[in-house]
Formats: sequence, C-alpha cells, structure tokens
Amino acid sequence: MDSPSSSSMINFYYNEFFADGDGSTDEELEQEAVTSACQLAVRYVNHSRRPEAPKNKRGYVERDRRAAHERLMKDYFDEAPTFSNEVFRRRFRMSKRLFLRIVNDLEANYDYFKQKPDARGYLGFTGIQKCTSALRILAYGNTTDINDEYLKMAEKTTRDSLEHFCRGIIDVYGARYLRTPTWEDLQKIYEVHNAEHGLPGMIGSIDCMHWRWDNCPTAWRGQHTRGDQKGPTIILQAVASQDLWVWSAYFGVVGSCNDINVFEQSPLLEEWISGKAPKASFYANGNYYPHGYYLSDGIYPRYSIFVKTFSDPIDEKRAYFKKVQESSRKDIERCFGVLKQRWQYLRNPCRAWSKQKMRDAMYACIIMHNMILEDEGKAICQNYVPEAVQQEHPQASMEERVSNARELRYEPYHSQLMVDLVHHAWSVRYVPPEGEEETEDEEDEVGEGDESEDEN
Repeated sequence: MDSPSSSSMINFYYNEFFADGDGSTDEELEQEAVTSACQLAVRYVNHSRRPEAPKNKRGYVERDRRAAHERLMKDYFDEAPTFSNEVFRRRFRMSKRLFLRIVNDLEANYDYFKQKPDARGYLGFTGIQKCTSALRILAYGNTTDINDEYLKMAEKTTRDSLEHFCRGIIDVYGARYLRTPTWEDLQKIYEVHNAEHGLPGMIGSIDCMHWRWDNCPTAWRGQHTRGDQKGPTIILQAVASQDLWVWSAYFGVVGSCNDINVFEQSPLLEEWISGKAPKASFYANGNYYPHGYYLSDGIYPRYSIFVKTFSDPIDEKRAYFKKVQESSRKDIERCFGVLKQRWQYLRNPCRAWSKQKMRDAMYACIIMHNMILEDEGKAICQNYVPEAVQQEHPQASMEERVSNARELRYEPYHSQLMVDLVHHAWSVRYVPPEGEEETEDEEDEVGEGDESEDEN
C-alpha cells in the first residue's frame, strides 16, 4: 500500500469538510478537521515506520543437575557402584583414591569447585562433577559439548571447569610433581639406570615433542610452522627417567625452532649456568665426574651434560655403546607415547585460542602423569621430602656464571666422558657362557637333522 500524497490529503479535507453544506459552524468544522488530521498523521507515521524486528531471547535448557550427580555417584562412587574399579581406572586414567584426593584438594583450595547456589537459589554442580568433566575432556580429547547428555553440563561450564581444573592442578601439585631431582633422588636414579641400562651417572633422556595448534592465528602461522610438521605447532622439551617420570618440562616455544633453539632458551640450561641444578658425583671406568648427564640425539651440542651416540662406529666397542645408548634413550620416546595415549587431548590438534590455556593443559597432564606413577608404585623416587626441595640457592655472581657456562660447554669433558662410558658399557655387558652357545648350536644342528630325516 502506497503512502498518501499531499494532493490527495488536500482533496480529502476539502471534500470532507468544505464541499458539503450541512449547516455546521466554522468552529465545529475546524475541530473536526484538526482531529481528522491528527488521526491521519498517526496512521501515516505507523504506515511509513519500519517494522520492529522480533527480539530473540536466549533459550533456556532445563538440566537436572541433581539427577546427573546421583547417576554419577551410583555408577562410580557408591559402596556398590555399577562399574568396577578396573573400569574406573580405564575411563578416568587413575585410581579412585587418587581422583578423590584431587577433588578434595581442589575443593579445599578453590571456591569454584565447591557446590554453591546460583542466582535462582538452585544448587550448582558438585566438585566431583566438574573434575569428572575436565578429566573426560583430557582423557578422550572430545569437544566441550560432549558432557551435556551424561553430566547435564553446558558447553561454557565444561570449558570453565577444564581451565580451573588445569590451573588448580598446577598450583596445588606443581611444586611436588614437577620438581628437579634432589641429591637423594639422583642417587636412586643412578642406581636404577646403572642396573637397567648399564650407564652410571645417567639422569634421564632429553628430547622434544610437537603439539599441533589447530586454532593458531593466521598472523602467527609462519613462526609456528616447520617443514616436517603438518601445521602450526608448539614444542615441549622434557627429561624422563627409566620409570617415565618427567623431571623437567618446558613448553611454549614456537614450532619453527629446532631442539638446539629450545634448549638454549629453556630453564634447564639456566639452572646449570646459575648453579641451581642438583649435582651428584659418580665414577665411570674408574674416573670421577662431579655431575650426571642426559642421553640425547645427534642434534644436541657436545656439552658436558649430554651423551650422544656414534653416527659411524669404527670398532665393536663403539657399536655396542651405540646400541646401548639408543635403546636407553627410548625412555623419553616411551614417555611421550604414554602421555599421548593416556591424555588424548595432547594427541589431537589443540582447539584452544591462547597459548596460556595450552600451557596449562600440558603441564596439568604431565603432573597427573607423575601422580599416577607414584600412586601405582611405579616411580623410582617414592619418598618425597619437601624440606630438601625448598632449599634456597644464593644468587650466582657473574664470575660463577661464566665459569659454569665454560664448564658446561667444555668439549674435552664430553669426549672423555664418552670414552669412559664406552669402556664401562663394554666391561659390564652380558657375555653368555660358552656352554650356552654350544648348546644352542647343537640344538640347531639336531633340529636340522630331524627336518632332513622327515623330508627323506
């Protein structure tokens, strides 16, 4: 319908009030004309105004939190739960006693994990529900809306629970389960590594792992991308012992760097230069060494704290040491494999938008990995002494830092250590008795004879 024009309005008023001679007075005609004009103006304004868009109100989903909590308790935490402890261990990646310990500690230190009423007066989620939601995301690597059906938890609440859970794990348990080894710890580590690998003074194995960043900003993709990776990544440098305990973790370096770049800016190097790294002496081939070392691959420099393999061994001793070193260095590779298999969140490309959230998730997974090892009795160092960890180290002077850096990069020390380890590994190798070899040869000959007789 078109809007009325000015000429049509004039004709309407003339025909309506002035053309008919019905005997009305001028005042009455003016009053009727003004009233009719006002009504017509209102109709014109309403007709020409744009229609108002309907207001979209946010939909509310009624979630029965109490029923979800009761179902969760009935399935896993009652005296006679539906699922056994083995199923709990597989789905939560840890034992029930360790999970309840984490829940109780987080509830005692953070108000977020305490059950509180909302603005309507209804009770919110319990600490067990929030911790279960965070663990399911880390363990299975699912999206944050996966818990809406079973735990009746919205997507935003799941994201908040995951962030608070990771931050709480780091704050409460980081000082204990991401500590550097003490002198007592190093003695136990030396003993186990010497018995398992035949290498005295070995602290652990060092290597790097890439975690793909799916939501990396476009402006940062160049510095986070490397040719051997499928997309933008962030690097983790870790040191692990034979029991897969992570003694050092440094995460956050851009994916375009190599292992040398990561080590040169890691706190592990700074601890050795500043003198804060714990040291324990050992003997190899009868020679004294003041501190231990890490097994590494060929890219790392020839520092006094690294023991690498030989790319081209020239004799039988070096060939045997190459085999021992490469097999022992699989500890860190196995550790990365267990981390990714236990926490599928680290195996899949990360969908977080900030590095800080990725860093919190990585450190939280490593801390819980160490907690699981201790809880199951698989850790080398079970006895924890907080007083030994909280020792204050004085600030090193510039002369001391220069001396430590020179000692760290002293190549003759590295070469002499390699020679002594080669001789030590060759001297402690297992040599089967001659009778066993002859017996095996005789059995092989007998077996071949039987086969020939059968064939005949």
